[in-house]
Amino acid sequence: MPFTHRIATQEDIPNLTAIMNVSIGELQKGFLTAAQITSSRTVMGIDTQLIEDGTYFVVEEDHQIAGCGGWSRRATLYGGDHTPGREPKLLDPQTDPARVRAMYTNPAFARRGVGRLILDLCEQAAAAEGFTTLELMGTLSGEPLYTAYGFEPVERITDDRGGAPVPLVRMRKSI
Repeated sequence: MPFTHRIATQEDIPNLTAIMNVSIGELQKGFLTAAQITSSRTVMGIDTQLIEDGTYFVVEEDHQIAGCGGWSRRATLYGGDHTPGREPKLLDPQTDPARVRAMYTNPAFARRGVGRLILDLCEQAAAAEGFTTLELMGTLSGEPLYTAYGFEPVERITDDRGGAPVPLVRMRKSI
């Protein structure tokens, strides 16, 4: 059955949170240590502002969530509701890149095109609002997908707010 997609609603939050938790726990293996995976939960997770803004997508197959992700016209680059340092300021499409945010794949659907579909949806929506560039903060496990999609690394950072240092890569793409 082909994937379908829709805009996330507040009612989706419990199911999206569950997908995020299993995605972080399973798909980061081989890229991060157990301590880093635990630490990454501090800087990853659901950002309900994306749902409120109507910019967060749910991808499904046969009514099962295959993945989720979205884009933002706000300054926050990454992090969930619980992450310190969030910035809700609106971006200027003429000078700022739109943000690709909070992409998670249900491990049962990994490597089946869920991430690429979400990136397509984000790119189309951001372009429709006048943005000409996308930016994201990727995990090491997500970097190959983003590179294949045309994103280029801009900066490598380590975020240790959760205790153990979590390597991340800021990436950018013209659209």
